[in-house]
Amino acid sequence: MWRRSFLILLLLLLITGCGERQLDEEEVAKLVAGYFTPYSSVEILEPLSIDVLSIKRLEADRALARVCYTFKFRADYGELVARIKERPNSFLARFDAGLIALLARKFGPFRKGDIKSRCDEVVLERRYGKWVIRRI
Repeated sequence: MWRRSFLILLLLLLITGCGERQLDEEEVAKLVAGYFTPYSSVEILEPLSIDVLSIKRLEADRALARVCYTFKFRADYGELVARIKERPNSFLARFDAGLIALLARKFGPFRKGDIKSRCDEVVLERRYGKWVIRRI
């Protein structure tokens, strides 16, 4: 009898644990922070705040969020570009050059210690049961 109860309880835990994540403000903020996190160990920026102003479901698997965020830059744009040119096969050059270009496009040339804010519309899409950023 106790085995049956244990199996039913285990099944319920698996079902609730494997359910899809709801798209709420906390989830969108985590996705945005992850989007701007570099793959290399180089500290490029530090998120100071990420505020989700609104989330609008467009379809069952697409959503649009209005997000404002503030970053403190831990490195100079020029210094990062120079490091990429000096070592084109480095981890920074191979995996974070796109992120550095994106940050320069969104914030302009940044310097170490700069604190910059920006608001964007974030397009989210659900893939394989998880929400991912399609475009910022």
